[in-house]
Amino acid sequence: MSRHTERSTYGTLDHEYVAKLRATTVDQDAPFLMLNLMRYRDVADYPPGHPDAGSGRSGREADDLYAPVAILHDLGAEILFFGDVADQLAGETPWDRVAVVGYPSVRSFIDMQDRPDFLERHVHKEAGMLETIIAVARPISGSVAGASRVLVELLGPDARPVPGPGRLVLAVDGTPVGDGRTWSTVVVTALPDDAPAVASTRVTSAAALLVEPLVQELP
Repeated sequence: MSRHTERSTYGTLDHEYVAKLRATTVDQDAPFLMLNLMRYRDVADYPPGHPDAGSGRSGREADDLYAPVAILHDLGAEILFFGDVADQLAGETPWDRVAVVGYPSVRSFIDMQDRPDFLERHVHKEAGMLETIIAVARPISGSVAGASRVLVELLGPDARPVPGPGRLVLAVDGTPVGDGRTWSTVVVTALPDDAPAVASTRVTSAAALLVEPLVQELP
């Protein structure tokens, strides 16, 4: 089993939930979405002896080198949403980027963790990432298809988001990597270009982030 599935340098690893994912049987498996909230180091921290140690590369640049787009494509997965945080309305952590990846199955995600080409790239993620939340989620209702400006919220167990037009609600199944807290819901709300962004709640949010995505293919 890969080292990064045993311990994480950029968040709290939920060993019980990772074990649950690994134990998923064929009849239990299904497509899912994975939300990634990312905060970078100012300067990437490569291990001693790595060719890029001391390069002065930024954390964001290191994560760009990590981006396993070809590997995801090979697995039948795809990046559905990706962009920089333009403004933060709630949450203690100053997040830099948000991404949502669609996987065809839990098994495809698990198998990726042990691929040699993925492990070769993952060193860049470990070097560049200061903190992250990775949440497995599945759509409940709504759509933000075609939106060019969105509010992304990760909400706690007490949140009761209201469905509505231009709002995609996702149920969080678990967080392989997080901050030790429990999250129940991801809400993505489409915003007109001239509309103010207003967080649903400032009490139970890990994040309420205004994002102007570079990739936007969410349902």
